[in-house]
Amino acid sequence: MGLVLGIMASLIFLLYSIYFIKIIKGEPQDLELEVIRSLADWIIVKRAATKTYLWAMLGGSLLAEALYFYLVLVLIPNPTLRILTGIFIPVEIFHLTRLALSLNWFFTGKYLLSQIFNWRLERFSALLFFTHSFLVLVIMFFFQ
Repeated sequence: MGLVLGIMASLIFLLYSIYFIKIIKGEPQDLELEVIRSLADWIIVKRAATKTYLWAMLGGSLLAEALYFYLVLVLIPNPTLRILTGIFIPVEIFHLTRLALSLNWFFTGKYLLSQIFNWRLERFSALLFFTHSFLVLVIMFFFQ
């Protein structure tokens, strides 16, 4: 289980590092615009299957995050990280709920593609995931 957590934390850390750097530099809009453009292009190619794929990706994200947080709480005895994780879990529940509502509104025609993502919330979540995964890796490598 420790290996799974290490792999998950490493992947999260690596994937969010680019966005983290953009956020810290004060220029996340370039990456965010690219995400919207790529999503629009992908929707054009996939058409009707897009809805199924996006809901599946959201569900997969929920399961992956649940597994990650579970493993952290079970395997990392550090009380500070457990408190941080306990604070982070409701933030992510809010984040994924907000994203699910936005997707629903997009698919029912109430939202434009550009309105799906709340970029302030996306940035906050990215900063938390980057920091959290970094702390998990440090604790795993140096204190266990």
